[in-house]
Amino acid sequence: MYHLELTCIKLKGMILTELNEHPVEFANIKWVEDKVPYSSQFDDVYFNTNKGKNESVYTFIEGNNLYQRWHDHPTRIFSIAETGFGTGLNFLVTCDAFSQHLQQQNNPILEHLFFTSFEKYPLTKNDIILAINQWPSLLPFLKILIAQYPINLVGCHRIHFDAFNITLDLWFGDAYHSLQNLHVYKDGLFDAWYLDGFTPYKNPDMWQQPLFNLMGSCSKQGATIATFSVANMIKKGLQNAGITIKKRKGFGKKREMLTGIIAHKINSTPLKHNVRNSATYKSNEIAIIGGGISAACLTLALVKRGFCVNVYCKDEKIARGASGIKQATLYPLINNSHNSLSQFFANAFLYSHNLIDITNKTHPFDYDLSGLLQLYYDLASSKKLDKIHKSHFSKALVQKTSARKTNIIAGLDVDLEALFYPSSGWVNPIQMVNAIFDKAKEIGSVTIKLNTKIDNFKAIDDCWELHCENERYKSPIVILATAMETLTFKDCEAIPLSAARGQVTHIQSTPNSQLNQLKVPLCHEGYLTPQRHNIHCMGATFERHQLNSVFKITDQKLNKEKLNKCITNKRWAKAINCDHNFANIGIRCTTRDHFPYMGELADYQRTKIQYQHADKHFPQQDAPFHKNMFILTGLGSRGLCSAPLLAETLVSQILHEPLPLSSSILSSLQVNRQWINYLLKSKPLAY
Repeated sequence: MYHLELTCIKLKGMILTELNEHPVEFANIKWVEDKVPYSSQFDDVYFNTNKGKNESVYTFIEGNNLYQRWHDHPTRIFSIAETGFGTGLNFLVTCDAFSQHLQQQNNPILEHLFFTSFEKYPLTKNDIILAINQWPSLLPFLKILIAQYPINLVGCHRIHFDAFNITLDLWFGDAYHSLQNLHVYKDGLFDAWYLDGFTPYKNPDMWQQPLFNLMGSCSKQGATIATFSVANMIKKGLQNAGITIKKRKGFGKKREMLTGIIAHKINSTPLKHNVRNSATYKSNEIAIIGGGISAACLTLALVKRGFCVNVYCKDEKIARGASGIKQATLYPLINNSHNSLSQFFANAFLYSHNLIDITNKTHPFDYDLSGLLQLYYDLASSKKLDKIHKSHFSKALVQKTSARKTNIIAGLDVDLEALFYPSSGWVNPIQMVNAIFDKAKEIGSVTIKLNTKIDNFKAIDDCWELHCENERYKSPIVILATAMETLTFKDCEAIPLSAARGQVTHIQSTPNSQLNQLKVPLCHEGYLTPQRHNIHCMGATFERHQLNSVFKITDQKLNKEKLNKCITNKRWAKAINCDHNFANIGIRCTTRDHFPYMGELADYQRTKIQYQHADKHFPQQDAPFHKNMFILTGLGSRGLCSAPLLAETLVSQILHEPLPLSSSILSSLQVNRQWINYLLKSKPLAY
């Protein structure tokens, strides 16, 4: 039985405030005494000698009474928040304790731990390894953390510890700002808090009243708080936030510490999200309509949480639509303003990269993420790419190369400056989709019905009835991952989606040709990939509002013309043979603002009525949605980058879990965003 709370977003005129934060700086660490990390920024140590682990257990696990609370917890997830991730010691100690709790099986209800931590100055991987290596019991968790540990990018980085039923949301950036942009459900989000910033007089920004107030409003009734400090400003701050505190004996020679409890749910300031009451389901079945990368990632995220998934795919095989090419480039869509769009795609890229590496270990498929070059091929592209270069992104994400270095990285003569993405590259989408589905089948119950085109759906009692030509299927929850097919459903016809036909040319590799020396994908107006199984991919055309999937010989020539226009006077480029019909045609599903659509399916007709006078009086009630009908579409040509994180976020939304995206990004993903903005400006809607 699942408890479901559905998120509805109320838009007031504009998209919510974007973060626009500067890139995160790594902590400046020195090492003192015996493996004790010392912060130069705050003139303080992260923990004291080799007793750091025992102090963490005493202060935070015992201070929050977690052993007993886990034993008695009434729901499937327990959620902890921490201010100051630091070396990760508190988190790793909690992993160890929760793992032991699950092994003892003393609470059949509690299944999963969510740990959310905020860090303004993250440590590097090497510093974390040096700090934690002294505790052997933590090394199994450390290994997983390091394998998925992010580069210094602002925002949330979700890291999975699947073998231990633990999820870490690591927010890089200012704690107060991150909490402001956190999605919070009506009954709160966190069950316990670890307050572990540096000493208040050395790090006063961490211990301000607005932060304490946010902590209170983000917490569930009965949530607890523990901190090593008993400073008056902390005691008063917690009390002013409505938190009942008491003193407890401190660890070792420390005289006292503080604990606290939120006895009554604290009313928060108006949130950016309006939330319905949770619903209860007698079944853990869920239906997904679609068969591409979105459907695969949704299926995997759902079965890991115990759902039985039924996938309805209209094609004779999965991954036959836009996911059906042999090689697709994978790199983030970033810009110089560090806005919500750039942050979303950068963080989604890191999440996708981790999923690819993890999936490949057990279900291998073709990919190479050892680099990608985005070329400076004309004045306009040079201005655009230079803005990105000057925006101080981490060099682990992107860096500029000279023409000479471009040639070395590419393996052949290109003679152009470029942006080099060291961890980007190419992936075989067909194999990746199949690998993810195969992994999901090994984990849980997955049924894939091929050649099953769902023509429409209808709400009947507490279920959705799905209609195809000769069958009727029922499901309490449905997710549409149907790309342009979404518009064939009556309740979806007003969603602002646009088709973009793309033809990718497959080039047969010839022995000893210079083209075979290409090591990484080249991106320009199109792209060109290194050979795999004697095939290069070159593309792609982009025809807006075209649904025609018939092969065009003219598009083969167009792909080559784009390459030769951007990379001029190169014998290897001119020698490419495109006079054949070896190609893939896909229909991309795009949106005007490049943000996909993710969330509950908005009710268009009721939205028109409810917001018809929004330009004068913005309605206070929740925006209207179709209950228990969700959507994930509009991924354009970057589905490999965005689908994994979007799928994970949507499943977390369905199950009332912490969400790994900021409120500003979540707002930008809502299906009703353009309808409401049009009505706010007194513009007519199309339908």
